[in-house]
Amino acid sequence: MKKKTAVLFVLLLVMTSVCLVLHVDAVLSLYISVWIGREPAQTGEAILIEGNVADDSGSAVPNAQVSIQVIDPVGTSVHIALKYSGLDGTYSDRFYLSSSAPSGNYTIYITASKLGYKDAREEFLFMNSAVDFSISISPSSVVVNQGESIYLTITLTSISIFNSSVSLSLAGAPSGVSHNFAPNPVVPTGSANLTIYTLASTLPGSYNLTVAASGGGKTHLASAILTVAEKGYSSSLTTILVVIVVFVVATLFGVFLIRRRLIKLPKEHSAEVQELLAQLEAKGDRDYLATARALTRLEELRATEKVDEETYQRLKREYEKRLGVSEREGKAADS
Repeated sequence: MKKKTAVLFVLLLVMTSVCLVLHVDAVLSLYISVWIGREPAQTGEAILIEGNVADDSGSAVPNAQVSIQVIDPVGTSVHIALKYSGLDGTYSDRFYLSSSAPSGNYTIYITASKLGYKDAREEFLFMNSAVDFSISISPSSVVVNQGESIYLTITLTSISIFNSSVSLSLAGAPSGVSHNFAPNPVVPTGSANLTIYTLASTLPGSYNLTVAASGGGKTHLASAILTVAEKGYSSSLTTILVVIVVFVVATLFGVFLIRRRLIKLPKEHSAEVQELLAQLEAKGDRDYLATARALTRLEELRATEKVDEETYQRLKREYEKRLGVSEREGKAADS
């Protein structure tokens, strides 16, 4: 009985081991593919990482976790990302390298994992060269009338003795507008003139021009704004007209202020003029000396700009009239 029990136990153990082995063998493995692309950026380039996650049978594996790490030539981690495969098993990622990034081999480590599958691990290399060039456009903003042409200067500057030919191309120009680079290609450090020929029918508006410079495995972009104005429009003429209008308005305003100062009675001196007016209204005031003193006072007010011209003339006529009456009355009394 004991021997039968021992035999059964051994058989059970063997069967368990076989089942475990079969189960392990039954677990599917993940496989990951990788494609590396490069795109130009304003200050360097973008590195694209794309691929697909599949199982042993080649079927796409969705929602697989994809871990990405990038190590530069000096051993520094420059990029880490966690992505998930889509329904079709694809994944994608991107990161940027500046033009000043170290040259040499960059290593990309990628791991794909999902519950119930064996992990997939891959390692890829790509080369980055510090030899490069930069691009600039001058001016960065231009205005041109319909049917006229405009010129821009494209400057390519060598970095670390970059001496490959660089081809230039233009995007973003208005429909039907032609252009020309002279020369093209260019070897940095060097420059080219970009001429843009608009049409009389070119739609007015602002356009974002993009110049792409490609050569030596490098591509860089630079932008400028082109504004197409309606034919006959002149920004300089508009400026002149605005200046003239401002000058005329300022002159008229100045004349208005001067005239107001001359003809308007200042509030702080109105009491003195009112005193003279009250003296005129006094019915019985015919005294010659009093009138003469009032006339003298009126002249003092005019000299100190304390009376407006209109009031001065009116009061002067009244006082001179009174002086004339006083003189006739005096002569009549003497006779």
